[in-house]
Amino acid sequence: MLDQPIDFSKHEGSLPRIYGIANLTPAEAYRYAMEGAIIVDLREAYETNFRVFDVPEALYIPWSRFQTSFHVLPQDRPLILADAAGIYAREAARLLHASGYGNIAKLSGGMIDWDSSGLPVRKDAEFELGGQCACKIKTRHGGNPLLDKHLGKEPQNGSQG
Repeated sequence: MLDQPIDFSKHEGSLPRIYGIANLTPAEAYRYAMEGAIIVDLREAYETNFRVFDVPEALYIPWSRFQTSFHVLPQDRPLILADAAGIYAREAARLLHASGYGNIAKLSGGMIDWDSSGLPVRKDAEFELGGQCACKIKTRHGGNPLLDKHLGKEPQNGSQG
């Protein structure tokens, strides 16, 4: 933890602010997460099955439920909003800001840039997705989590041999 509390309004990083909200590089976000900021992961469950941020504190609120669930986030802690590529985090930051949250930032490039930067992730190879396009994505045990979600099926958990 820092001697001084984290205050994203005073963050002067290498990326410009978006709508007045700090825009963090993966390295900056990691540093803040290690110093006490909470990463708020907005990815849907099928995106977090095999790869999650390996930081001391992360909360998972999928974007599809964020507008009705964000009130569970602490207002007295620094929050870093993250998703797969950085698109939903921008909208989530605007929503939180409009709802009175003050100490928020967004992770630029999301998990994609975090992982490609070599920052810590926990991976479960059993649930890693692969395929040429979204219509062909599947886990090692079969099943397309995107299609299953669309059809209202529960995603396969890999317990089949």
